[in-house]
Amino acid sequence: MTSRLSRREFIKLTIAVGTTASVFDANSLALANPAPCQLTPEQEVGPYWIDGALMRSDIREGKPGVALTLDIVLTDKRTCAPLVGAAVDIWQCDAMGIYSGYTKTAAMPPPPDFASGAPGRPPAGMPFGVPPGGFQGQPGRPPGPPPPTDHLTFLRGMQHTDRSGAVRFETIVPGVYPGRTNHIHFKVRTPDAQHAKGTHVSHVGQLFLPEALMVQLMQTDPYRAHSIRRTTSREDPVFTDQHGSSMIASVNPFTVDGRVKPLRARVEAVVDPDATPQPVEPRFDPNFDPRADSHFGPPPR
Repeated sequence: MTSRLSRREFIKLTIAVGTTASVFDANSLALANPAPCQLTPEQEVGPYWIDGALMRSDIREGKPGVALTLDIVLTDKRTCAPLVGAAVDIWQCDAMGIYSGYTKTAAMPPPPDFASGAPGRPPAGMPFGVPPGGFQGQPGRPPGPPPPTDHLTFLRGMQHTDRSGAVRFETIVPGVYPGRTNHIHFKVRTPDAQHAKGTHVSHVGQLFLPEALMVQLMQTDPYRAHSIRRTTSREDPVFTDQHGSSMIASVNPFTVDGRVKPLRARVEAVVDPDATPQPVEPRFDPNFDPRADSHFGPPPR
């Protein structure tokens, strides 16, 4: 999909992309690969994973958005060689911040800070954002994973790594919802040595896209139709508290011809296929009531 830009938007975007390509991506690659075979930190799974095992590379299902070809490359921690044959499961929200499987959850409006565009961020310890499906649970208790409400499957899929340890997905740039910046979830499953025909989860992660690029893209169609205040990476508790800077994808620049062209992103992770890591629990403020606007303060300086 391509999105037409105004002249002013196009000039701003090409400048931002040039900066991203020459500076930010170089930093991203350095952060994503701090040392050979250094185990990639675990991150929380989030509340919207569904065990669907949809074996496919194109997960778009016609969803509008900037086309994104995503390469995830895995290295085996034990050998420093490509991790071959691992199942990589990804899931993400669409341009409006909605996950398939949860499109019919009773909606709760986001806090006024996000809806109005005024400065504001989730409180410290907020485990995830306020998506269109709203929160589950009671004030003072961590929100539990909401039950699926439908059988839709857009923006979900699985592939097995090839001889180079890579999988490729055709998707779109994800949108945002209150409390979370643009991100894509993934799980890595490898053969279970104790069960010949079984697998186990050996890594849970999230990947992010360069901030400068996301600031510009969220001003284009269809993303700008989602009129909420965007949570930046520094305001996202998963990014800031769970080593998000180590999972910023490198992104190819646009073709400069007046349109937003499909992007290509690449991220690398080092995984121990024999490990079964403990799930990362989101930090939670026991005094946080998602219905109380007073808990939303100014962004950090």
